[in-house]
Amino acid sequence: MTGLVVFFAVAGVIVASSVAMLVSRDFVRSVLFLLLALCSFSALYALLDATFLALLQLFLPAGAVTVVLVFVVMLTRPKVADYRTLLQRQTLYAAAAVVAVSAPLLDALMRMVATLPTTVTPAASTRDLAIALMGPYAAPFELASVVLLAALVGAIYLAREAE
Repeated sequence: MTGLVVFFAVAGVIVASSVAMLVSRDFVRSVLFLLLALCSFSALYALLDATFLALLQLFLPAGAVTVVLVFVVMLTRPKVADYRTLLQRQTLYAAAAVVAVSAPLLDALMRMVATLPTTVTPAASTRDLAIALMGPYAAPFELASVVLLAALVGAIYLAREAE
């Protein structure tokens, strides 16, 4: 029962920080709300007794991606038009996009829930995960680091060009 309460509390933090990230007017605050959401996902992994995945979630997306986003935001200083006019023009399109994406997504989630197994399967060991990450998934793992590095270099280049 306590696990269920903690789950809903963490899920509430994820939803609240995601919404706050979307409506925040400041880019740096948006990135901080993103960091809170990603760290909360790490808490969900910890609730599932997936300690390695929880730590991986903290180090990779929550740590590296957020640091790169902060560098990009702070070095490029993007200029946005007036916030209210920007929202007024895009509100109808955003609502249409939400409806268009959420209907098939909810249908897919309901079908997936119907096919979930009713028995608990034993979890794979950390060794199995390490073999998978350094075996067949080594290339995507390294590609993600190259993309992050390219974003950082691009932000520095754009910041120096503006001076």
